[in-house]
Amino acid sequence: MACICNHFPSSKKYVGFTLVELIVVILLTAILSISIAPRFFAVSAYEDRKTADELLAALRHSQQMAMTRGGGIQLLLTATNFTVQTSAGSGLRSPDGRIPYSKPFPTNVVVTPVPTTISYDRLGRPDAGYSISVGAQTITVEAETGYAH
Repeated sequence: MACICNHFPSSKKYVGFTLVELIVVILLTAILSISIAPRFFAVSAYEDRKTADELLAALRHSQQMAMTRGGGIQLLLTATNFTVQTSAGSGLRSPDGRIPYSKPFPTNVVVTPVPTTISYDRLGRPDAGYSISVGAQTITVEAETGYAH
């Protein structure tokens, strides 16, 4: 039996990409990634959300502390930070153990309206209803129940 591999002429075909093609593809990929990547990694939206979540947690913690201690708890909101304290002005312990319970806002996050003082009574009700804007996020504190969302 004859081998069929001898019946085909040997032709050398190179399979693959040239160096020029590889460099062009790498350059195009780099240009596209430089122009598109900032849209996917916009830090300000994440900072707005993080700040809103921290403020929401502080509002709920303030309400819980007021119900536990019989009222007299305040959340002070300024342009640069928030602080949870008693009506007398003494600082309270944060959930992670720090005294006073105060957190600064990132410099590029805008919080309105400021200054604001939210006082809670012994039933966890705030002194009024509030709508707080944190960048693009909005936090609402219901007047009758104190529910923050």
